[in-house]
Amino acid sequence: MVTKQKIIQVAHECGFEDVGFITAEPFESHREFLSSRQKEYGWAEAVGLDLIKGTDPKEILPGAQTIIVLLEVYFRKAYPQSMVGHFGRCYLDDDRVTKDGLMKRIKAFRSYLSDNGIDSKVPFNLPHRVAAARAGMGTFGKNCLFYSNKVARQS
Repeated sequence: MVTKQKIIQVAHECGFEDVGFITAEPFESHREFLSSRQKEYGWAEAVGLDLIKGTDPKEILPGAQTIIVLLEVYFRKAYPQSMVGHFGRCYLDDDRVTKDGLMKRIKAFRSYLSDNGIDSKVPFNLPHRVAAARAGMGTFGKNCLFYSNKVARQS
């Protein structure tokens, strides 16, 4: 049987800085937030990004019981000072662009889960920051960024 401690160990071995666990209960407050701001977020629905559906984890993975939240850190690399003032670190180190690490580590982690009979998904429309906050991994700053409690108070 896979234990919570073993999952945390494997996540750390895959290079994730922090791990949190929450139940797969719907994110009702986030659903209300999105619904009340339909004008601002309606464009997402128009292009096929169903953010409302993402507020119910069981719509994404019907048998879901637990959400495992993995925290990635952007401060692993140093960048030339001339770039830092023009681009956010998350864009300088965005795996969707660099394709050099995060996706491989996510696949390795998910392979461990799969090898142990645990079905998983990495949904784009699940409210990731809200899930991390629900897991007690940090708080939101005045700038609306999520700040980790464990990893040097970084966003």
